[in-house]
Amino acid sequence: MSQIEDFIKIVESAKLGENGLIFVTGKPGSGKSKVLREAAHEKHWQYVDARELISEEFLAIPQNERQNSAPQLMGDILKGYDSEVILLDRVQTLFVPVFRLEVDALLEKLSERFIIVVAWPGYQEADKLCYDKFDGSESIRIPVSDHTIWNVE
Repeated sequence: MSQIEDFIKIVESAKLGENGLIFVTGKPGSGKSKVLREAAHEKHWQYVDARELISEEFLAIPQNERQNSAPQLMGDILKGYDSEVILLDRVQTLFVPVFRLEVDALLEKLSERFIIVVAWPGYQEADKLCYDKFDGSESIRIPVSDHTIWNVE
């Protein structure tokens, strides 16, 4: 079975209700984005750059209200794509401190409406997905106990 076929099988099982949030991991340059784009093309799923979720409407929301408003607002943007599977790339865009988002909670909420597949820009360490910005200004840790993790080889 090819890597793309393996990935599609994982996503298809999520569509059956097993888990609506999938993280794709792999070293930088391993092909995470390529796998997402190829699967989007083959299955007619929606490939979305997370920067598309940062709308003017989102930026107009007071920072202390963004966490509560983001799932509905961003979910409505994703609904406009008319796809039950969203392949989300460049998720580190959502980590920007000024956005005041708890990305794991946001992704959990979005996965209630869609199958969300995230190209994770960091690494896995024990039971956490980790992201550390090179300048030390951002450090994200997401517990993975209930999520599907698929690693690009």
